[in-house]
Amino acid sequence: MVIKLNKTYNFQIKNYSFGNLSINELNKLFQDGRFAAPFLELQLTKWFSELTHVPGNKGHDHVGKNGELYDAKNFTKNGLKFKPSNQLGQGRTFIAEIAHEKANKLIYICCDVVEFPKLRVKFVQGSELVKQYPKCEVSKTNREAFYE
Repeated sequence: MVIKLNKTYNFQIKNYSFGNLSINELNKLFQDGRFAAPFLELQLTKWFSELTHVPGNKGHDHVGKNGELYDAKNFTKNGLKFKPSNQLGQGRTFIAEIAHEKANKLIYICCDVVEFPKLRVKFVQGSELVKQYPKCEVSKTNREAFYE
């Protein structure tokens, strides 16, 4: 599939299991971005062949065929945060200048895992996200509008 910015792609994950866990237990796990992220980062390269996965914590998750840097972020029941990892979490401080500088270098892959196994994926230029969401987060109440 060819990547188009600002287009919402819809997917349905059909094949997944782990040991004796039920589908409901797995769905609940995959609705948490921390658990879904490593699987989605790899799956994105299957859906979008122009992406190459970058293992480890390199400041981005994928590289495009023309050298573009992509970072996958998950929209969960708490919203979407595209702050640098070192600015996320309790006790960490959001520094807009640093966050915006990083965002301006990236294309974000915004993966909606709220209704897993249904997924929505949207590629958005970081500079555009920063203009619309200067605090580097999209509230859960804006989820539907974001994926329109």
